[in-house]
Amino acid sequence: MKKLIAIVVAVIFVLGFASMTFAAEKAAGKALDKCVKCHKGEKALDKVVAAKKYDSADALVKAVKANQKGAKAHAKHTDDDLKAAAKELKLK
Repeated sequence: MKKLIAIVVAVIFVLGFASMTFAAEKAAGKALDKCVKCHKGEKALDKVVAAKKYDSADALVKAVKANQKGAKAHAKHTDDDLKAAAKELKLK
């Protein structure tokens, strides 16, 4: 009986850990999904970052918030959303 309980607890633990891992991976991909709605073709986020030579997440956030047009267009996105997108673009 003790072995059965130990096996059940272990299975629940493993499944819980696996579900948290999959949820984190899924959440990480959503940052760029929000960007892709508007940033397509020549306005693709990776092209904009390369053209403007942003080297860090803070530089990207500052540039978006400083630009009046950009601030209005990106008002619904939090700093965390922008930093997550920067992380996916492999900015510092």
